[in-house]
Amino acid sequence: MTATTQSVSKPARAAHFKARRLVILLPYLWLVVFFLLPFLIVLKISLSQTAIAQPPYTPVFDPGGGLAGLGELLAALSLDNYALLLNDQIYVLSYGRSLAIAALSTAMLLLIGYPIAYGIARSPRRWQPILFMLVVLPFWTSFLIRVYAWINILQREGLLNQVLLALHVVAAPVTWLATDTAIYIGIVYSYLPFMALPIYATLDKLPESLLEAAAW
Repeated sequence: MTATTQSVSKPARAAHFKARRLVILLPYLWLVVFFLLPFLIVLKISLSQTAIAQPPYTPVFDPGGGLAGLGELLAALSLDNYALLLNDQIYVLSYGRSLAIAALSTAMLLLIGYPIAYGIARSPRRWQPILFMLVVLPFWTSFLIRVYAWINILQREGLLNQVLLALHVVAAPVTWLATDTAIYIGIVYSYLPFMALPIYATLDKLPESLLEAAAW
């Protein structure tokens, strides 16, 4: 009886193991097909030269060439495009400004997102789902719609200027659109949940005894 049970359980365990491997393999296959392969294609194009042809770059990989064709393709690739990026001041300044905006936006997101996450994590349990939903709620609306809403708010006759004029904070409408201020507002508003929610998930796991011990 025991031998029969073992003989039956071994194929069952093998099938269960194969099913687990398949479940684990599917996400990796998804990443390879929809992330890694497109990334490699873009990388290959970035190492190619512009050409008036279809496709508009050279060299073009010919599967019929086999390994020899692959070797010719690799030999024809060039780093000229990356050299152009490093030598052209327009690209250098653009990348530098993008990094500065990203760094400052991240700092602003941290300053705003951490208190929100801390407040949710330390609020009563019955209020946490409601507060969590208020943070997640913007995701229910299309990103494009939210951006257009901010354009209407920040335009010269928009809601923000109307409020500032009504409160006598400014004497004339302020130009917000097409400024660094509008960029920071858009970035902080769009990515605030991505900052607050991971911090909240971490703070919620911390026992309060650690906070009490740290206060002494």
